[in-house]
Amino acid sequence: MIRDFDLLLLFEEMLISEKLSSKNTIRAYKSDLKSYILFINKNYNFSILEVKTKHISSWLISLSNKSNNKNSYLRKLSAIKEFYRFLHTDGFITTDHTKGIEGPKKINNIPKVLSIKQIEEILENIKLMTEPNSIRLMALVELMYSTGMRVEELVSMPLSAINFNNNSIFIYGKGGRERIVPFGKNALNALKKYITVRSLFLNKKQNSNYMFPSSGRNGYLTARRFSQLLKEIVSKTSFAHLSVSPHILRHTFATHMLSGGADLRVLQEILGHADISTVQIYTHIVDDRKKIALKSHPLENNVKF
Repeated sequence: MIRDFDLLLLFEEMLISEKLSSKNTIRAYKSDLKSYILFINKNYNFSILEVKTKHISSWLISLSNKSNNKNSYLRKLSAIKEFYRFLHTDGFITTDHTKGIEGPKKINNIPKVLSIKQIEEILENIKLMTEPNSIRLMALVELMYSTGMRVEELVSMPLSAINFNNNSIFIYGKGGRERIVPFGKNALNALKKYITVRSLFLNKKQNSNYMFPSSGRNGYLTARRFSQLLKEIVSKTSFAHLSVSPHILRHTFATHMLSGGADLRVLQEILGHADISTVQIYTHIVDDRKKIALKSHPLENNVKF
C-alpha cells in the first residue's frame, strides 16, 4: 500500500502542475497536511485512506483546542478538503469524507494601510541615501506602491516583463493568471535609476533574467530580504513603532486608488484577484466623500487627503 507521505508528494505535484498554486500556498498546505497525517497515524494507527468523517472532525477539534485563529483554522480545513478531493479524483479513495464538513465563515480583517504622508516619508528617507541598496529599495517601493503587485510577483519579475514604451508590466500571477499592469512616472524614474546600478548585484561574469537579481538560491531578491530592508527604512521615520511590510504597501495602493476614484473592477484586474469580493474589503476603509472622479493615482497627481 502506498504510504501517506508519498500521497502528500503526489498531491504537491498536482498543486504545482495542475493548480499552478503559489509557493506560499503549497508550503502552507504541506505543513498543515503533515500535521494531519501525524495526528491520524499516532491517534488511530491507520492510514489517512481509511479515515471517516469522525476522524477528520477529531483533528479539526484538536485545532480548536490549540486556540488556532479562525482564518488559520479555515486554511487548514481548505487544505484537508483539497487533499481528499485529489485522493478521490485520482481513485485512492471511493468516498470523500470531507464533503459534509462545514467551516465557520471567514473573517475578512480590514487591512492596515499607510497614509499618503507616511508613504512620502518612507520615500524621502530612502532618497537621503545614495548607495546601490537604497536605489534598489526605491525601485521596489515605488513599483509596489504604483502597481499593487504581490511581493513575490515583484521580486521574481523577469527583465522581459517590463515594457518601457508604455510603462506596463506583464505579470504571471497567482493561479497562473496573467495580467498587464501600468505603472506611473515616479516608478519609471526609480526603475531607470536602478537599472544603472543593477549590475552591482550580479556576481562577476554572471547573467540574470531577473530584474532584481541575487546570489541566493532562487537567483532573485527574496521577499523576506525586501521586507527587512523596508523595516529598516521605516525605523528611521516618525512612525517607526508601526510594523510595515511589503503586503501593507499593496493594501495601501488599493485603498489609495479607491480613494482617488478608481473603478472597483479595474482595481480587481490590476491586483490580480479572481473574485471581486476580495477587493471590496478595501471599500470599508475608504471614506465615501473621498470617492471622487480623480485621475488614477494620488501621488502621481499630488493629491492630498
